[in-house]
Amino acid sequence: MWGLKPFIRTNTVITAVWTAAFTVTAVVLALLGHAGHAHSALATTVQIAGFAIPMAFTVRYVAHVQAEARAAGRATR
Repeated sequence: MWGLKPFIRTNTVITAVWTAAFTVTAVVLALLGHAGHAHSALATTVQIAGFAIPMAFTVRYVAHVQAEARAAGRATR
């Protein structure tokens, strides 16, 4: 599996989304901290969203890729 292009592409996309989510979360939390809201409900919400959004994306994207692979398998028969 490790050398297959679809596997590498799927994991590259997932890794990029998680990287972007962590980066955006860190920037927003830094801005909130600088504004004096580091321990606020908003900061907690941002932190939760920083994990929940890429997690939901990962689940949906993997399902999408698997569905496309199944459809492609049926189309070649």
